[in-house]
Amino acid sequence: MGTIVVAMDRILQVALDLTKLPEAVEIATKIASHTSCRNIWLEVGTPLLKAWGLIAVKAVKNLSNCFVVVDTKTMDVPAIEGGMLLDAGGDAFTVLGVADDDVVKEAVETARARGKLVVADLISHPDPLKRAVELDRLGVDVVLYHVGISVQRSRRVTVAQLLREIEGLRRNVSARIAVAGGIKPGDVKGLIASGADIVVVGGAITKAENPVQVVERILEEMNT
Repeated sequence: MGTIVVAMDRILQVALDLTKLPEAVEIATKIASHTSCRNIWLEVGTPLLKAWGLIAVKAVKNLSNCFVVVDTKTMDVPAIEGGMLLDAGGDAFTVLGVADDDVVKEAVETARARGKLVVADLISHPDPLKRAVELDRLGVDVVLYHVGISVQRSRRVTVAQLLREIEGLRRNVSARIAVAGGIKPGDVKGLIASGADIVVVGGAITKAENPVQVVERILEEMNT
């Protein structure tokens, strides 16, 4: 199988962090139809994956024909977890940055064997910059700087601090950099300017009255 070819343009990754499959598929297909999947990745979010499993991956992939990231948050046995989801139609899956190096290596090997990608999620890691450098050396395709909403509040992380941390990642890793965590329109331009390649947006799109309109706004912001 040939290696998947992914354009190096800036990407909006739409996180379908929903539990109802029909709702997720409706949003996914509307976005795919409107954008032709250009600069769009669709994410089968962890809640959707836990609720529907392989069916969710197959439905989102087959009905949208977009690049699909499966947010497995794998901590162990990536050859099993990642393998079956990539074989079901996923184009990438996530491994946690806090996982052992051997787990990350196995995740990379699992993706490579299928010509697909692995995303390393830095959520909850105590030293994300140091770990990002290590993950980059281990061969991950994307490093996801993921600061959960609760952690943002407890750490009182400001937008300026977040941008500086992204800049630090960009200076130190060659992998693509994704950023996630409560992002909404208005936040995106600064993240891109700081070095992010992929911006992950969930609720700001999926909870909107008109998800496609929000996608349009973010794509415009990414390219201005």
